[in-house]
Amino acid sequence: MLILSKVRRFTFFLTLPTLLLATACGSGDGDGDEEPEPTAEGIFINEIVASGDDWIELYNALETSKDLGGYAISDSGNEYALPTGTTIAAKGFIVLLCNDLGTGLNTNFKLASGGETVSLKNASGTLIDHIEFPNLDNGQSYARFPDGSDLWQITGVTTQGESNGTDGAPAINSISRAPLVPALNQPVVVTAELISTTGVASVKLFHRFNGGAFSEVAMTLQSGTSYTGTIPGMTTEGTVAYYVEAVGTNGSSSFKPASAPDNTDDYLLNTDPLPQLVINEFMASNTSCCPDTDSGEEEFDDWIEIHNLGTTAVNLADMYFSDDKDNPFGDKISDDDAAATTIPAGGYLVFWADGSTSQGATHLNFSLSADGEDVGLFYIDGRPIDTYTFGAQSENISWGRTTDGGDTWGALSNPTPGQANQ
Repeated sequence: MLILSKVRRFTFFLTLPTLLLATACGSGDGDGDEEPEPTAEGIFINEIVASGDDWIELYNALETSKDLGGYAISDSGNEYALPTGTTIAAKGFIVLLCNDLGTGLNTNFKLASGGETVSLKNASGTLIDHIEFPNLDNGQSYARFPDGSDLWQITGVTTQGESNGTDGAPAINSISRAPLVPALNQPVVVTAELISTTGVASVKLFHRFNGGAFSEVAMTLQSGTSYTGTIPGMTTEGTVAYYVEAVGTNGSSSFKPASAPDNTDDYLLNTDPLPQLVINEFMASNTSCCPDTDSGEEEFDDWIEIHNLGTTAVNLADMYFSDDKDNPFGDKISDDDAAATTIPAGGYLVFWADGSTSQGATHLNFSLSADGEDVGLFYIDGRPIDTYTFGAQSENISWGRTTDGGDTWGALSNPTPGQANQ
């Protein structure tokens, strides 16, 4: 018999009037009908995490333990029955891991970080609770305040297997920096977007250079829920690491990244001359041309050819490919195989845009759009080496420089990945 309970511990989350949810809308039963209102039983969906390691916490508000064998938890499209012998203690909690395993306390589905509906039925099939949760970022949960109540809110502190408590920590939605790719001596403005400013005592920016001690900067509230702080420009090359802490009026804190200061955001200051590399040819609609055989079978994937115009070999390890010229940090090229990612002087190297990075260092985590988009190669610090914006593409016709390394582009009916363009 599985008996799970937990020690009460007070944690904190932010009051969000716009997200109050006393009753949830039905998720529907597939024929357009709304689900009936839940029948109260004293067993509640109590907390939800849907970004990273997904989980759902159940709470027993009763004074006695409860057999949950045969109870079913579901998301918008899947249902999972809890195994026989699953018991929740009086005033206790159990956590269901939403990892698609479908065994024990592991559900047969994962949760959508953008939000969806979660429902709970008893062993007789009666709906006893359901909730539609909003978009949740890493380190955030959607929880009842207090346990088992009708008030749902986003919290910046998750409390898996523990009480949600009586108060909350501010929730930080995102942090960003400008400029995205700084130069030496250039200050960097960091912006933190909070869910709400209610109950916020302060927001702090911490930064350090090349592994030194963190310096603290008080962030200033701007319009809406934005706070900004500035990291001073650095005079030498190196790495700047930073994170943000939001402190509640009750002294509770949340961080972005959620696991800071162990994990931080960072940027590299670098003055290397850029290598003489160009995007020379690519194919965004490959159905029968130029097979990729790295999986052991022929696969017709999108590809990008890089040409080295320089007089020395270049290893592309730790550089970046992206299909968005405004986001240079799309896919970092692996440094696991220098032989695979090195282009000799005057040579060519093909990268497969197939979303299959497990196939090797020359496989990227995105594919190209045949309708047109950006493609770019960026240096290790994010500076652009070469970028190109293309329009709609035809099947099995590549698009490339009509002369290797030249300025004129056109359709190439005779694709030549890894070789001189024809």
